[in-house]
Amino acid sequence: MQQMMDKIKKDGGSNPGGNIADMMEQTERDIVNRQITQETMKRQQDIITKLLESEKAEREREQDEQRKSNEAKNQVLSNPTQFLEYKRLREKELELLNTVSPSLTPYYKQKVNEYFNSVNK
Repeated sequence: MQQMMDKIKKDGGSNPGGNIADMMEQTERDIVNRQITQETMKRQQDIITKLLESEKAEREREQDEQRKSNEAKNQVLSNPTQFLEYKRLREKELELLNTVSPSLTPYYKQKVNEYFNSVNK
């Protein structure tokens, strides 16, 4: 109990709703003196409730620490050599298609030229 209180004080928190250690000592005195009353039982329930709330708060603090994000790291995601190779092969294919002129009607020749102009952009 004392360790938990020391940790709470170290983290800058306080013990909300009263001092649990004092309540536990009072309950211990009542048990030793065999004077267990309704008030002792209520005090014991309050102690359990406060301990559970403290445990829940500590668990949430641990989760918050886990949720902290790390600074984004610069990562090079592209592979320029492969991209350049792909672009070079594509240009070769377009050049090959452009140089080999099939016997087309003037209308289709115009459409093919429009296509190659749009692809090169």
